[in-house]
Amino acid sequence: MAIVKMELVSLTAESSMLEAVLEKCCESGCFQMENAITALPVSGKRSLQLLNDKNPYEVPLKGLASIATELDITLRETNTQACKLETDEDFNRFNDSLENSLRAAAVRKQEALRIISERKGAVKQIEHLQGLNEQFDRIFSCKHVHVRVGKLPLESRAKLEYYDKNFFFVPFDTDRSYCWGMYFCPKESKDIVDDIFTSLFFEVIRIPDFVTGNTAEAFERLEAEIKEQEKVARDAETELRCFADVHDGDIQRAYSKLVHKRDIFNLRKKVGVLRDKVFIKGFIPLKEKDRFAKLFEDLPGAELTFMPPDADSSCKPPTVLKNSWFTRPYSMLVEMYGLPDYTGYNPTAFVAITYTLLFGVMFGDLGQGFIIFLLGLLIGTKVHKQFGGMMTRCGVSSMIFGTIYGSVFGMEELLDPVFEGIGIDFLPLHPFKNTTFILLTAVAMGAALIIISMILNIIIGFKEHDIERAVFSNNGIAGLIFYSSIGGGLVATIMFDVKVMSAPFVLFLIVIPAICIFCRVPFAAAVKYKELRLSEDGEKMTVGNFIVENFFEMFEYALSYVSNTMSFLRVGGFVLSHAGMMLVVTSLMGMVGSGAKLPVMIIGNAFVMIMEGMIVAIQIIRLEFYEIFSRFYSGDGKPFEPVKAEFTTELD
Repeated sequence: MAIVKMELVSLTAESSMLEAVLEKCCESGCFQMENAITALPVSGKRSLQLLNDKNPYEVPLKGLASIATELDITLRETNTQACKLETDEDFNRFNDSLENSLRAAAVRKQEALRIISERKGAVKQIEHLQGLNEQFDRIFSCKHVHVRVGKLPLESRAKLEYYDKNFFFVPFDTDRSYCWGMYFCPKESKDIVDDIFTSLFFEVIRIPDFVTGNTAEAFERLEAEIKEQEKVARDAETELRCFADVHDGDIQRAYSKLVHKRDIFNLRKKVGVLRDKVFIKGFIPLKEKDRFAKLFEDLPGAELTFMPPDADSSCKPPTVLKNSWFTRPYSMLVEMYGLPDYTGYNPTAFVAITYTLLFGVMFGDLGQGFIIFLLGLLIGTKVHKQFGGMMTRCGVSSMIFGTIYGSVFGMEELLDPVFEGIGIDFLPLHPFKNTTFILLTAVAMGAALIIISMILNIIIGFKEHDIERAVFSNNGIAGLIFYSSIGGGLVATIMFDVKVMSAPFVLFLIVIPAICIFCRVPFAAAVKYKELRLSEDGEKMTVGNFIVENFFEMFEYALSYVSNTMSFLRVGGFVLSHAGMMLVVTSLMGMVGSGAKLPVMIIGNAFVMIMEGMIVAIQIIRLEFYEIFSRFYSGDGKPFEPVKAEFTTELD
């Protein structure tokens, strides 16, 4: 698997052709635009300047979106060929004509809704004042009496008895928490009385000036006004709806074209200009070179220059993963961790093989694997193509290892006659009968994957001419020899009773590689710069500091070798866990009647597939990222993002 080859494009044109050129760049769908100016020259001055004009299409775009909202029009992407509007002035005039046509109806509707809201608020305010037979305007126009209307907490009402009677409180309505009413007092005592009621948490209700008459008359008048204004609002709404039906197509086309022009204009921020010339640069896939050049054949003033992707050191080429049919779905995992550098290594094939293998080992069941395969086909077609593709591949792997384990929906004896019939006596591999073998195999598999990861790191290190990484690091040649020698020596001594841990073995395959890792920085500097350096950046470091720092790093490396290897015990653990959970399901099937066996089997298998399947998938991602990727992979690549004018209704 590789990374798609890129080509750096430099494009020069007359300033008058800028919009047409940017249109072609978007139309191509394969051009990633870079800033025309990415660094200051040595002099600190530029002759080439970036365009920084304010986008003139933002205002008419927001205005048209507001009109669409007012007309209750759902904006959608529409073909714009029939739209003759071009400049921002054209769109502004279009918006003005729409607003002038609908302003009268819109104003009537808004005014009616405002009055309805006010009247309904007034109704709510006086609904607790039923029984007030006096005119509101007469009560509030008293010259010598101060009046307040509101609600008083019930616990506060009893406290009114404790105050001097220079006021009186008239209740009208009571609920579980409040008593509604009004209090009266002489004008000269209003400040004192107001303070008393405020301390009792009296909440004042403001009666609007348009509420006149007594309570019953006010209710009748307000209800009549509400009905009248509702009719006005309905009539205005009908008029606006008819207007929307007539102009819907024009608005949709104008909005789609405005979004397109706004996005095209925003690309100017990366365009360089010098007098009457504009300069654009960016990357395209090498395979798109001819098609991209052909787009500009009808723009004779545009000049294209194609260069290698590393021709401009200020621009980092983007990364596009090139994968096969089998590995393509697993690119989502690689992208989740981070894309490789353009000149780096595409690990998708490695991830695809290891992820599929580990899933099958940890979740081996012929029946459940087949269900996962079918679900993957469905999800890949209807929901998410990549995720569905991963599920189909993992489902097949689960079926293969389920056959090896002899497990079909948790029934581990079902395939025994098949293996006996074809004369295979070492299968099926029942997990509970081969626990030690499965756990040791899991650790061996982990060690093998770690070694492969180290080999990949060595290859990448030599490719990047990084001697320290390839030779002396804990994941380089020294680390590979150190790890393999200790692991191989322990296995040979403990499991096979072969005495390989001789003095020369320990000296040349363990001690010397450990010294290389410990002194990786000075050794790499000696090879690269022909001089010894105790620090990577050339700064002075004492021998004591160097020893202390690298001692703890060596301890960390040794600990990581052990912990990373033992992490793969979880592979064997999940094999046993899956078998154990399915044993519970089959045991439950044996405890119920014949009529309940099928439901128990279906529910039990569904539970195991959902719960354990998700846990296994997550655990494998953890193994990939922390135990494997960390040894050779650096996801610092730049994603490939071609310029495009994308329809949206979300505006800043």
